[in-house]
Amino acid sequence: MREIKKYVRFYIESMRAWGDQNPKAPRNVVMYFNYDHKRLVTTTGIKVAEDDWDGDKKQRVKLTVKRANEVNAILDKLEQKINDIYFGALAQGIIPNNNYILKELRKDNNKEQPSLLEHWERYLKVTEVNIGTKSHEALTVSFNHFKKFANGKRLDFDDMDAELVSQYADYLFGLGHVDNTVHKNIRRLRTFMAYAKRAGLHNNDRYLNFNISAKVGRINFLTWEEVKTLLDYKPENETERKTLSNFLFGCLSGMRYSDYHKLKRNETSPVDINFRQLKTNKITSTPLLPEAMALIEQNRDAHDGYALPRMSSQKINENIKLIAKKASITTKVLVDTYKRGKLETKEYEKWQILGTHFGRKTFISVAASKGISVGVVASIVGQNIKTTMKHYLGVLEKDKVDEIMSKMKFSDGKKDE
Repeated sequence: MREIKKYVRFYIESMRAWGDQNPKAPRNVVMYFNYDHKRLVTTTGIKVAEDDWDGDKKQRVKLTVKRANEVNAILDKLEQKINDIYFGALAQGIIPNNNYILKELRKDNNKEQPSLLEHWERYLKVTEVNIGTKSHEALTVSFNHFKKFANGKRLDFDDMDAELVSQYADYLFGLGHVDNTVHKNIRRLRTFMAYAKRAGLHNNDRYLNFNISAKVGRINFLTWEEVKTLLDYKPENETERKTLSNFLFGCLSGMRYSDYHKLKRNETSPVDINFRQLKTNKITSTPLLPEAMALIEQNRDAHDGYALPRMSSQKINENIKLIAKKASITTKVLVDTYKRGKLETKEYEKWQILGTHFGRKTFISVAASKGISVGVVASIVGQNIKTTMKHYLGVLEKDKVDEIMSKMKFSDGKKDE
């Protein structure tokens, strides 16, 4: 056997990356193959506990461990095989790349390594306890989209390049998604790929060369006068009362539907609410306006312990449109939609586009019009300042016109001589 230059290194997966803090728990042995200024990273199919691994120089199982010689022999053969594939390709005039080497490695290998989708599924299980429920649901939706896109085809980390991501974007557009939705799905794919790279499963960045950028359109929201109109509206039945309680509470508190839907009365006080956001899993403190507290008081006789009447977001969205139409919230507004970078703008009466998502937008935008700092509002709604600032823009655009007209006009209406 000829002497082989040491292109190969073996490591075990990071404990932290996959949420396992037990050094005695078996984890995948990962092979790094460096060649021609490239790196191939792939799992070996072998699992070893950190306490049993000699990772400093030998990069093998400690000889004191049961069956160490058998496992190390497999790693030796794998190192020999990948070097043979590489030098054999050069001898044939083939310029090897990761896909070629992986294909050759899998020949005569009875145990196929986990695919990208199998690792992604594992990632979902690991992150389930580390992120908010809504964020995890969004990750799962993106995983399911990508799984349907793959359509049963095996994909590995090295298959993920700009062309594949572009095809995935086309698939999502074909489902009727707009730019921002496609952007979010690709962003979640990138999050998983980055996580897997930190875990030592690949060294591929080619997928980063394609992306669909997010587009910021017009931010529509209710004015404070329109909120007051709904506060003054007299419900015609119990369904309308429940609808208004939920919708208006979102406008007055800035809370997401997912958070105020599960809010219990014992989590509230006459001045504020301290709660854990379902989407981000962060503890947030929200001041409670008297009008918001009054909505909770309306539900005080309910025996389920919830602060507000129970109602699905779908029902709220259906009912609030009808109520707002009755209340003459009919201001004409423009709605922007971007698809494949092309802007489509349509005009609606405001009642037609109302839904639970208006609550946070209204709270943030009205706060901007009242001069409350973006930092304070970001803290209340549990967003970062950059996200909150997007909502501020719609108000600032309107306010700058009022500022110019009121502060830069000539006192007599005529130009000075």
